Amino acid sequence: MLNMLPTKAAGRALPVLASGRPGSAEPFFGSNGHINASSNKDLISQFGALFQAVASGQVTFNQDLNSSVEVAHAPTLAERRSHFIEAYRDRSSNRWAEMGSSIGAVLYETVQREGFMRRFLYRADLQQGNDPRINIRFENVSALVASGPGAFSPQMVRARYLMPPEFYIEANPRVEEKEITRGASDLLDDVFSKAQEQIMVQEDLLWKKMADASVGLANNLTILAGGLTPTNLATFRLQVAQWGLPTENLIMSPYGWSDIVGNASAWGNLFDPVTHYEIVQTGYIGRLLGMGITTDGFRDPLQQVLGSNDVYIVSAPINHGAYTDRGPVEAHPVDSYPQGIPARGWFMFETMSVAITNARSVAKGQRA
Repeated sequence: MLNMLPTKAAGRALPVLASGRPGSAEPFFGSNGHINASSNKDLISQFGALFQAVASGQVTFNQDLNSSVEVAHAPTLAERRSHFIEAYRDRSSNRWAEMGSSIGAVLYETVQREGFMRRFLYRADLQQGNDPRINIRFENVSALVASGPGAFSPQMVRARYLMPPEFYIEANPRVEEKEITRGASDLLDDVFSKAQEQIMVQEDLLWKKMADASVGLANNLTILAGGLTPTNLATFRLQVAQWGLPTENLIMSPYGWSDIVGNASAWGNLFDPVTHYEIVQTGYIGRLLGMGITTDGFRDPLQQVLGSNDVYIVSAPINHGAYTDRGPVEAHPVDSYPQGIPARGWFMFETMSVAITNARSVAKGQRA
């Protein structure tokens, strides 16, 4: 067996490592894996160009995953496609189930690395047979506890722990017969992208909705008049800092970065960048005023969750909240032919609990 990356078919967005900068023969990333830029000001502009290239479909970060889906002897698109179709047609072995398990394992690794919810909340220990139990650092604060992928409620925390309910996040990627017989697309990559949209996006949207619902419980909505500037960012961070909490994370959409590009001279000396591809592809691009900057601007547009004017400041995960899960994404083969649908795929799910345990730890701003 040979580990293979989900890879885009010809005619789709180019991998960013093989893409040139606009109006230049120089690639975005050099042979050393770092962004080609001559200064902080130039680097700010290059990030802006990268956001635009991803949004327009010219380049993609998605196919260069650190983890890989296990595919037998498939170094080319034609061989990957052939292997996928063989597994699709084979009903006498476990090949289809094994492929689904590989996709689920890679999906779990990807979500751990790139997902907002998993990066801004800490993973609480959960033993088999036990109910979720999250220790609380701050009493007499407002919390938000999820009861489903899109359902949550506020609670006043007065005890030393929370016991949030568990729920499922599900994905149902399917491959129809007509997809097998048409074109030369990379079916493995298509399935992985569908599953990622359904799992990671649901997790991140849940966190975003809970963060939005925290407005008014402890911190007010901050209107960033004139866009993001060094002055109003310094004022905005006080929403969290006033409670004695460290302001660790700054989360923004690529539209927010346009304010920084437009005033690169003012931001240049305040920006401590990250330039290596392996880190940049996760959406982490450096620090401003001591806060780590995370964006979803390098994701496929279908996997982006932030509103164009949204900006969040979030404290360290230990102060913000927690989640539990019961291991990797499970994948079970599904045959839809008996239901009159010529398709095969997998039913995927994970078992989770999620809670923002301290509403003081997050503040939302909106560019105006």
